[in-house]
Amino acid sequence: MAAPGRSRLTGRALQRSEHKAVILIGDLAALAAAVLTSLWLWSLTAGFPFSTTFVSARAIWFLAVPAWAIALAPAYGVRISLSVFDTVVRLVQAAALLLGAYLALYFYSPRYQLPRLMGLYVLWDGFLLVLAWRLIFAWFFSRDLFARRVLIVGAGEPGLTALRLLRDFDFRNSTVVALLDAPGARAETTAGYRARSLPIDPDAAGAVETGSSVEGLPVVDRSTPLLDCARELEVNEIVLAHAGAQSDLFSALVECQELGIEIVTMPQVYEDLLHRVPVQHLESSWLFTSFVESVRAKDSSLVAKRAADLVGAALGLVGLLVLTPFIALAIWLDSGRPIFFRQVRRGRAGREFVMFKFRTMVQDAERETGPKWSKAGDTRITRVGRLLRKLRLDELPNLVNVLRGEMSLVGPRPERPELVVMLARDIPFYRTRLIVRPGLTGWAQVNYRYGDSVEDAVQKLEYDLYYLKHRSMLFDLRILLRTAGTVFRLGGR
Repeated sequence: MAAPGRSRLTGRALQRSEHKAVILIGDLAALAAAVLTSLWLWSLTAGFPFSTTFVSARAIWFLAVPAWAIALAPAYGVRISLSVFDTVVRLVQAAALLLGAYLALYFYSPRYQLPRLMGLYVLWDGFLLVLAWRLIFAWFFSRDLFARRVLIVGAGEPGLTALRLLRDFDFRNSTVVALLDAPGARAETTAGYRARSLPIDPDAAGAVETGSSVEGLPVVDRSTPLLDCARELEVNEIVLAHAGAQSDLFSALVECQELGIEIVTMPQVYEDLLHRVPVQHLESSWLFTSFVESVRAKDSSLVAKRAADLVGAALGLVGLLVLTPFIALAIWLDSGRPIFFRQVRRGRAGREFVMFKFRTMVQDAERETGPKWSKAGDTRITRVGRLLRKLRLDELPNLVNVLRGEMSLVGPRPERPELVVMLARDIPFYRTRLIVRPGLTGWAQVNYRYGDSVEDAVQKLEYDLYYLKHRSMLFDLRILLRTAGTVFRLGGR
């Protein structure tokens, strides 16, 4: 039994901010050691004695430490840092980015101004030492001693979704110890759309009864005071997984916070782990509370975003002018004219505009069927069209729409008016994606396959809403880089 007034384990697990701070400090130490190691190797190859004077004369190389840290910015999340695979992927991406930047500096700087070997040493040693530190961190902080003991308040569908999220991911930063069947926890969300992205086992869902267990975890009686339950189970974190909070529950949550127990909502857990917004578990009030505040905070960058769109579109149009004769010839030889395809799409604030693309389907592909999604193996797609879609070259004429202000480089992909009407009727919050300009590429496009159903539209909307809440110039750059990677590996639909 925990000591009265405070859980024995409360405070021992790292908070998310502390988690990131520890990683950053370790990275900086590893990178500083990497620069020193690189200077030592350089002194050996150059025949200079390695000394304090040698290091201080070349102290400018320590600027590689913040450069590495900036390149590693996407790798400071809890999930990534405790996953060996994701850590290696992010390190490779950061090293590739820095290598490209160094090569650009090297070739455009005066001759013999920058040494080749030292730059490679810093990249290689930085990669190895940061990887070693991250592996030590992942091993040490994934021990049970540092795992977050989680109590889920709510044994309904949202609670089971939270349970599966925390169990399914490839790190062991959290251990769910029980579910508390709080009053009102089984009420459906007012959004009205049932979860399809993380299906719940009907047998497990039906087994949620007071005093029983679900997937091996006890369901604590709703009459048990939350504070007593948290003390008894020695939890570090409480996940609130049901709509609303009665006054007695709210008071108990405040008391738990006073003990140092972190309180998070299930939608926030969902966002942190999946980088999506859980449409199926949101209340109607969400749109005018946390979402509106997040979106408003991002609107200050609209001028910079538009300037980036204009610059990017202008540069892209140069490439479009070069490629258009070859693409046009291929389309004409394969399936005749027209070369370009125009289609009405719905953009910001629901305004309709004509979007330009290279034609990838046979002529009059929808004359008999009307508007419909393109599916895998669609016989309407031409041979050249299939290649253009793989390379995403069919969307290059969208740059004209970007230049005209109808689209942005990054944002939710624009849909056809007929599909918008249908999806807005079936999916809550769907029209929310119309508050910004649609994009040439987007967070949904780099994370999810080409959609051809309402279920796919729900998944993509979750990514789009996450982008709207977290958008920034750096986020846009990250999406553009991932889009380039998709093009290089022929990952288009």
